[in-house]
Amino acid sequence: MPRWFRKRNEGRGNMQSDRQPLSQVLAECAGNWIAVDRSTNELRAAASSADLLAIQIREKGLRNVAILRAPDASEPELVGLG
Repeated sequence: MPRWFRKRNEGRGNMQSDRQPLSQVLAECAGNWIAVDRSTNELRAAASSADLLAIQIREKGLRNVAILRAPDASEPELVGLG
């Protein structure tokens, strides 16, 4: 079979199999700001405020992370703008 005729994702490996579910990471750190590795969803840092998390990211020299706020179950959920 010609190389250009491969099925989509064939030969690339399954990137999803190495990823931890993001919902699991959020549940583990509820109520905190977190830095999550973009390729594996691995928790890299957590802090109670965004400022403290930024300091940790700079100190550790973390790259390729997404910064998220993990909501706590007791916090009200914002729906809409008003």
